[in-house]
Amino acid sequence: MRAEERVIDNIGKMLILSLSACELLRKAVLEKNKILLEEISRIERDGDDLRRSTARQIYRGAFLPYLRTNILRLVEDVDDILNTTDKAGKYFRKIEDLGFLENSIEIERILDLNVMLCKILSKNFIEFFKVPEKLSEAMIVVRMLEKEADNLKHSILENLKKKDLEFWDGIFTFNFIEALEEISDVVEDTMDTLQVVVLSL
Repeated sequence: MRAEERVIDNIGKMLILSLSACELLRKAVLEKNKILLEEISRIERDGDDLRRSTARQIYRGAFLPYLRTNILRLVEDVDDILNTTDKAGKYFRKIEDLGFLENSIEIERILDLNVMLCKILSKNFIEFFKVPEKLSEAMIVVRMLEKEADNLKHSILENLKKKDLEFWDGIFTFNFIEALEEISDVVEDTMDTLQVVVLSL
């Protein structure tokens, strides 16, 4: 396998890890099962290993020099999806009163949106290189889903104001909701970078 193929393969593996992490976060939150959050941290560490390995391949000469900056940025963006998912999990772990989850269709919807976004990216990653038009179509969908996640976040935070939360629980809950929505932002950023890479090849 050529160095360039190994880099693309590693990025694809990182995207699969991102999808797994988002699916686990959804399961952990909806089932209120904090034990699952440890697996997200393990996945994030596996992603770090892949990121370092991929960066080494690039620094050793994979891809032409004018492409390397954007390829490295893509690797960092994908790693950021994993980091942000892990961050959301760590905030959730610190929340003691999970009453805010009761009847919260909006939180479930953001979790679903994050899974959908990661699925669009991971399932179609190689196809985007082969058929750039599909990437342009997917970008429209991703922007719509990210906008929905952003609107849901503001609605959730407004509803949180009405709840009587203990000080630290309030801070951790706020940070958790922010991190949940941030996942969709990072996926959108990753798609933007991917589009630059695909157009540069």
